[in-house]
Order: sequence, then structure tokens, then C-alpha cells
Amino acid sequence: MSKYLSFFKLRVAVGLQYRFSAIAGLATQFFWGLMLLFLYEAFYKNGISTPFEWKGLVSYIWLGQAFYAIVFFRLITPDIFDSIKTGQISYEMIRPLNIYWMWFAKICAQRVSACLLRLAPVIIFAAILPSHYALGLPASFGGFILFWITLILGMFISTALAMLVYIFMFYTTSCTGLFNAYAAFAIFLSGMDIPIKFMPELFQNICYALPFRLCMDLPMRLYIGDITITEGMVSVLLQITWIIGLVHLGNHLIQRVSKKVVVQGG
Repeated sequence: MSKYLSFFKLRVAVGLQYRFSAIAGLATQFFWGLMLLFLYEAFYKNGISTPFEWKGLVSYIWLGQAFYAIVFFRLITPDIFDSIKTGQISYEMIRPLNIYWMWFAKICAQRVSACLLRLAPVIIFAAILPSHYALGLPASFGGFILFWITLILGMFISTALAMLVYIFMFYTTSCTGLFNAYAAFAIFLSGMDIPIKFMPELFQNICYALPFRLCMDLPMRLYIGDITITEGMVSVLLQITWIIGLVHLGNHLIQRVSKKVVVQGG
């Protein structure tokens, strides 16, 4: 385990060097957060029944912008993507390491470094806005602790899901199309763009049956107090169950596919 932890630390250090990329993305996150607020404000002002109080929704949106990179489903790890596409995967397979955990550490490190570069500016920006649009304090101390626990576990779930996509890329020559299709599906069902409680009941039931909402919607709702502490603790157990199942499945699949890989050329 120590070698994978060292690998994780190294990848985080490398990821933190891409400051210009993070700065370029901040403007997009500021704009997107404000656009969502103005859009939802129009509904609230027209007296439409909504499942969140306004301050709760504001915090939900800004937290989503601040932590989106930690579970962002559209975030591709370039070297994994390229190693599958070009056949460099053959070199990784001969290393005395479990390729699943090596890739898992890479993806987690990329997410953590991307989040750290953007987190403070977004939180500061959201906190200094006029009170009507500003990020609020957590609803309770217990909810705040569970927010962090479920957010970290959500990162593990999104990483395990991304690992399955990378494994399926062994069976296709068009990696980009597969990843984009997965990302569009996952982002919608996670509540990143539209909170789960704003969806029709049918879609809510679908979201609750799948693991995507556990990555983003769950932590945000714990922060704003829309989910009780008891429900949050039960959800933590559900997250752990999904992580164990997805990791076991991913390890099994990558062991099977690694025995059938054929690299042409070289």
C-alpha cells in the first residue's frame, strides 16, 4: 500500500504545477455558478414551488463549483487514455505493481490536485458576494463532518466508475466517444447540473438506484441540512458498499482483459 500512496503523492505534486490551467478554469466556474444562481432565482421569484430554501440552493451550487474536480466525470487522465490507445499499456503490465491500484492512485491524485488549485479562490469568491448570492455556513457541525467524509468516499466511487470506463476502452478503438457518453450520463444522474430533488419523481428513483448521486448530491445536501445526520451515516455505509463492489468488479475485469491484450507493432 505504501508504494501506491507514494505514487499518489508524486502525482498530486505534479498536478499542482498546472496553475495556469487552473486559473483559466476559474473564470468558467465563477461564470457558471452565477449563471445557475440567476437562472434559479427567476424560478424562485415567480413563486414556483421548490424543494430547497434559497440559501440552501446557493450553497449547493457554490460547493458544486468548488469541489467539482474531486468527482468530475468528464476529467480524463491523459496518460492512462494514451497508454490504452497507443499500446504503451504493455510496459505498465510488466511492472511489479497491480495496474488497477496504480491507475486508481493516478486518477485520485489528478482529482485532488485539480481541486486544490481551484478550491480556495472559488470559496473566497462565493463568500464575499452579496449575502443573497453568498455561500452559507453548514447547517450543523455533524453535517459538516459528514460532508467531508461523503465527499472523499464520493471521490473513490467516481474513480472506481472511471476505472470501469478505462477497462472497457480495451474493447473499442474510439476511447473519446465512450468516455464522453459516460460523462454526459453520469453528470446528469449525479446532480452536478440539476439537484436530484429538482427532478421528476421517476428520475429521482433512477438516481437513487445508481451510485452517481453519492458522489455529489449527497455531500452537498448534508452540508445544507437537507439530509439528517442519521440518513447521512446510513449513506456512508451505502457508499462503502458501492466502493467495495465497484473495486472488486474492476479488479476482476482488468485481470481478465490483461490476459487477452494484444499489442500490434513496436
